[in-house]
Amino acid sequence: MKGTEGFRQRPDPTTPHLSGGGGFNSRPVSQQSKYSKTGAGGGASSHLSFQLRQQQRSRHIQGLPGGGGIVGSVTGAGFSVYPQRDEIMLNEKYFPRDEYFAQHQQQFNDGNNDGDELMAHQQPHIKHPHLQVRGLSYDRPTVNRNRIHLLDDISFEARAGEILGILATSEREGTALLDILANLPRQWGFKVRGDLVVNGVTMTSAGLSDRLAYVQQDIRWCPDMTVRQTLLFTALLQAPGRPARNFDTKGRIDALITDLGLEPVRNTRVGRLTVSERRRLNVASHLLLDTDIVLLDQPTKGMDIFDTFFLVEYLRQWAARGRIVLLTVHPPTYEIFTMLSRVALISSGRMMYCGRRREMLPYFAFIEFPCPAYKNPSDYYLDLVTLDDLTGEALLESSQRAEHLAETFRRRQEPLSDPGPPGILPPRNKRANFLLKIAALWIRSLVFTFPTNLRRWFAVLTTSVVMSLIHGAIFWNVRSTHHGLLAEQEDINDRLALHYVLGTVAIWPTLMLMITDVWKERDSLERDVKDRLFGRWVHFASKTTSSFLAAGGIFMGYLLPAYALAGFNTAEGLFIEIGYMMFYLYAIRIMTLSLASLCSSRHVATVASAVLVTLTALGSGFAVQLQTMNWWTSWLRWVSPLRWTLHSLQRLDFGNATQSFECSRNPLTRQEAPGLVLKIPCGLSSGSQALSYWAHQFDWLPLGPLLLPLLAVLAFWALFALIESIVLLFSKPVGRKLSRHKNMKFR
Repeated sequence: MKGTEGFRQRPDPTTPHLSGGGGFNSRPVSQQSKYSKTGAGGGASSHLSFQLRQQQRSRHIQGLPGGGGIVGSVTGAGFSVYPQRDEIMLNEKYFPRDEYFAQHQQQFNDGNNDGDELMAHQQPHIKHPHLQVRGLSYDRPTVNRNRIHLLDDISFEARAGEILGILATSEREGTALLDILANLPRQWGFKVRGDLVVNGVTMTSAGLSDRLAYVQQDIRWCPDMTVRQTLLFTALLQAPGRPARNFDTKGRIDALITDLGLEPVRNTRVGRLTVSERRRLNVASHLLLDTDIVLLDQPTKGMDIFDTFFLVEYLRQWAARGRIVLLTVHPPTYEIFTMLSRVALISSGRMMYCGRRREMLPYFAFIEFPCPAYKNPSDYYLDLVTLDDLTGEALLESSQRAEHLAETFRRRQEPLSDPGPPGILPPRNKRANFLLKIAALWIRSLVFTFPTNLRRWFAVLTTSVVMSLIHGAIFWNVRSTHHGLLAEQEDINDRLALHYVLGTVAIWPTLMLMITDVWKERDSLERDVKDRLFGRWVHFASKTTSSFLAAGGIFMGYLLPAYALAGFNTAEGLFIEIGYMMFYLYAIRIMTLSLASLCSSRHVATVASAVLVTLTALGSGFAVQLQTMNWWTSWLRWVSPLRWTLHSLQRLDFGNATQSFECSRNPLTRQEAPGLVLKIPCGLSSGSQALSYWAHQFDWLPLGPLLLPLLAVLAFWALFALIESIVLLFSKPVGRKLSRHKNMKFR
């Protein structure tokens, strides 16, 4: 092929290959490969800087209980680091090896067979996991009604004890492949074709997703919980499908914390962890399921070489228990590359190579694309199949090369092995029901996030009390009587203004803090929902109920100082007023939480809340008289919860039939009669006149003044709760919406 002579240069078989990012001694590739046209050797490399980095590490993985994993030795070539593969890194008590699988594993791992002998040795009623993906294609529509193939005719298989590394030129290709296997929600218009075969049984992606663990890239855990609390919370929401060898959940959690090097940060809050520690925490939370198949999307992203080597070696030993591990990695060092059992190389959605790792170099050498000396094979071949779009000529050349390699592998790819008769499927993972999810979220909100939750509550309470004191000082004594007898007429408007301001203006700092609190949880919520721990609606129901008493304390601190400073006649009347206002504030709170959960940003949520609160205020009858409202705005009087709340508060303020008002500041007028001076009469001289002025209605209904406001505010609360539920259930296919994909067949 023209322009590819540089890729055809054969190295001397005795020339060693050095890692492109290594620090570990390379291992020679077996010369017994079926691709015997040329061989690829192994060599040694050393990096003293890695020794210095290892000495600077504060956490020494080699000192962890249950087998350290990595030991160093000084040789003539320098400092080299090897995984101590003879030592077990997994806790034998909680994660023992599969004894039957271990009997035949050595021959399987030595590469003397392709895995069929291991399957043949199995007893008739035992079938270790065997995953086959046949002709998987995944495409999406474009604006001009064409379709772009993200994955095109991808086929591969993996058996028990194998760790399959997926090397893709585009990160989204590897992620898309794992997303399909895990049945993650896809956008409308995306089409999936292909067959999934597990233990000889053809399955849908929905059926497979319930039987595997998928470690996604997202590590935005709740920052207020510790490492151990995070794993406990995860264990409350999901459990292994098979009866665990050890039912001690806390013991298994402690074992994973120790095995994955998280012991020093066991009681450290997640928000203070490094990227590497969060990645390992992410892996630990899914290994708790102890599934036969584990998928990992870029589990080493952002980790240094030391932690990467440790984690991949741990996963290799996890697979050695008779499990299948599939992970995307981009790109691995040569030493990590040698840990993989199988390799899948994908470019532009097409398979460039898929097979045993030990046969990859002989295969490319056989088709005249050998890896040059002193090159990391994974780096080299990933660059080889990557499209170069710097110039048009480079793009054309790289496209032709990738097309040639894809077609060559398609012709030479061996057919997948016969899966044999249908066997026993891996068990389904156990998921918590609705009540258990609510309980788990309550525990997280009230217990696991302490004392951060208390500090946030106290900050909101302090803000509310300060706003209440400010407005109480402004409306000082507006409801007290003068001279011990009559109240002033000019205080009628101020009395109603006190309720109006507390319900519309003064509450805004508190509402904005509530919106901010929702958005602080947004990242971890997205991660948990994506991980199918719970649905959005479950989280919304839990948040509104678990914080009910806390919100009540905030509202009490918001109302009591203002009403006390404004004056009151009886303590009973004061607490009745506070009760009506708290009922209204709970309705405004549910509206604010709904908008904060549904809107794309907290700024949009704040604007939307401001618009609705403004409409509520305009329909209350205070800013605009209800009798003077136009026909196109009169509907606001019926839907405004503040109007119905003020309706009850007016009765409490002015419902006394004997109540009268004086106008001490009204001017005097001289009458025609000599010496007769009269004061101008009050416009509203009694409480009944004040109620009539504010368009007070429905007094003729039995219990109308008492029940109608409560029912109206309750209807407002229920309306937003219903809207929130409908949108959360149908906006994104997560949680219960997964049923839409359950019956999707692979063709």
